[in-house]
Amino acid sequence: MEVEKKFSRIKENVWRLEEEGKEYSVKRYADVRDAIKIRKIHELLETVEYPFCASVTTKGNEHIVVQPWLTDAIPVDFTKQSDRRASLTALDALHETESFVDWESLPFLQKYHLLDKWSWRLERFLNKRHTIVSFLGEDAFDSIERYSEQALERLLTSTAREAPHTLLHGDVVHHNLLKTSEGTVSLIDFDLACTGHPDVEIGLWLHRVLPKVNYNAALLFEEEPRLHVLGQQAIAMLQYPNEMLREWSYLTTLPEKRQQTLAKLLIPFTEHALNRWPELCRFSNNLIEHDRYSP
Repeated sequence: MEVEKKFSRIKENVWRLEEEGKEYSVKRYADVRDAIKIRKIHELLETVEYPFCASVTTKGNEHIVVQPWLTDAIPVDFTKQSDRRASLTALDALHETESFVDWESLPFLQKYHLLDKWSWRLERFLNKRHTIVSFLGEDAFDSIERYSEQALERLLTSTAREAPHTLLHGDVVHHNLLKTSEGTVSLIDFDLACTGHPDVEIGLWLHRVLPKVNYNAALLFEEEPRLHVLGQQAIAMLQYPNEMLREWSYLTTLPEKRQQTLAKLLIPFTEHALNRWPELCRFSNNLIEHDRYSP
């Protein structure tokens, strides 16, 4: 007797499968190498008993990866301290797997080049000046450009703490961090996984969290003492307006009507962020100077 299967489409290449009373996430990769990468990462994480992600099943084929659907999980809410702490715990544990797996030796994992990526992001933003200025105005655009250039220069003169490179998830947006009913976080979607310094991913996590706490970096460092071990480079990352650059550049890829809709959200978001940015830069610079001159 053939087993009944029920599919519902989530994204262009992602489905939810119901089969024999169980639910699964089904993802199709156009390039078989990407599917191999995902399977291998999960296989190694399962080998070292990393608890914060779902396993990969034996279902599917060379292009399709099937995982149990986390039925009782929802995206983390970075406005909640408990969710921030749980997500940080999951990321720290991921980075600590370097003690058991030589991630840098794996040929399918690329290295994360922060300065190259962020320089490219600024260039892309500047190339879309006309469109962005039409919504945001020249003063705000120029402020974002100035903060970006200052941050990149600061990053060039800042040093990273000594730590082995490890596996980075690569995309720590809230909907890739699912909180279970027990309060733990599971990481999903390792498509952008790469290798790099663990502080870089924590810096990127901070960028995602800061808008949810009114850009109050002092609050985050007070509630999570482990952040004080971050090196100068990770602290300098706070000064780069990554979210603003990414969102405005994304807007320029949309049809005109959708640009208008998104701009209504991005304009107040950007105005508020720019108002908070001087204090954020002062906080970052103070931490860097303290680290530089402390005995």
